[in-house]
Amino acid sequence: MKKFYLLTLFVACIGLCFSCEEEVNPEYVFPTPETTPTVTITPVEKGTDYITVRIKSYYATDCAYLYAEGESLSKTLDQIFAEGTPHVEEVSEVKVEGLTPATAYTFIAAAKDELHGSVCVPVTVITASDAPESNYPKRMSFEKFERTYSDGGVAKGYIAIADLKANPKLRFAPTHLKPAETPTSIFGSFSSLGKGTPYVVSNGGFFWDGASLSLCITDGEVKSIATELAYPTVNGEQIIAYPVRAALGQMADGSFEATWVYCINNKPYSFPSPLDNDELTETYMKSAPTTTTAGATLWEPQQAIGGGPMLVYKGKNVAMDYYYREIMHTGGTAGKSRQPRTAVGGTKDGKVMVLVCDGRGNNGSNGLTLEEMADIFVEMGMDYAINLDGGGSSAIVGYDGQLCNTPSDGSQRAVPTAVVISAVE
Repeated sequence: MKKFYLLTLFVACIGLCFSCEEEVNPEYVFPTPETTPTVTITPVEKGTDYITVRIKSYYATDCAYLYAEGESLSKTLDQIFAEGTPHVEEVSEVKVEGLTPATAYTFIAAAKDELHGSVCVPVTVITASDAPESNYPKRMSFEKFERTYSDGGVAKGYIAIADLKANPKLRFAPTHLKPAETPTSIFGSFSSLGKGTPYVVSNGGFFWDGASLSLCITDGEVKSIATELAYPTVNGEQIIAYPVRAALGQMADGSFEATWVYCINNKPYSFPSPLDNDELTETYMKSAPTTTTAGATLWEPQQAIGGGPMLVYKGKNVAMDYYYREIMHTGGTAGKSRQPRTAVGGTKDGKVMVLVCDGRGNNGSNGLTLEEMADIFVEMGMDYAINLDGGGSSAIVGYDGQLCNTPSDGSQRAVPTAVVISAVE
């Protein structure tokens, strides 16, 4: 009884500190894909007088883009098609040369089919100064972001993107710490691990009392497993449940994928869904998944970090489709309210993205809901994304080892897992 009480207390505390298309369930219907044409622009490289962006369109028969000097660019769909450059490929990289050094340029694009049209969110990129740009390696960017919403909410934070295939020196390096350390401390000690020079460090998955409650795999070795128990309330009484939660992994071929994971005998098994858990209907699996559960597959990424819920799956915003099914509301993730948050995403062609958003008024930021955060990953062209620990844990360190954002606790927390982007010589 004492053990059950302690476990219950642990999960409750996680909520307070924010650390916390095939379906196995035949009654669950995967959301119908949205077929409105859309287009995204993602910066991939910049130099003293050039910028390269990736343009990716979805469900479009026609696409066009344009850019202008400055940090403000507002164009209608008709204006973009009238003034811009046609873009015929579904995915391609566009290099714009002859630009002014150390100057901001904003890109915007539009997509349409016979019935519908849409305009992407303008993306601002700043060229490097005339001095050598040595802050970040090639094919890696680290930029501030800001979003203002129709209800007056403001989200501010940082986005790091690295193209690991275009620059083979870059590394995605989920790191397990024992004892837990702050992101700044992790940055300072990372080079001694022999895994290259760190350029970005953020907090990782959920934890309690310095111990990880989320999956972490480093160089194929499981460093910590995903939590095996949750304690939702049914009819006013607390029960034991078995959460199957999201994880993002880099596979042997360099591609990224996300799946739902439950660890069995300390090994991660992938499932095609969170199985039969749902906080909204108060229905839960009566026993833990096994290796013979329908859809169970041993998952063997080279690098992986876990959290939950799934934010983006196969390019679609699924944040609220899986929030309750991964039993995240019980854990205190507060998915519908704007909070400080951290998330990580990746693409099938080897790009990884880390986002940290301030909240609770810090840095003038209200934070993001899970859906709003997922939207940003979709805009940036990520195929997959998962939520990580948030609240006071959300912190990100840049190339110089200095803290960039403003954690809601007032200082950095020591965390047992971290997401590191590094480069080897």
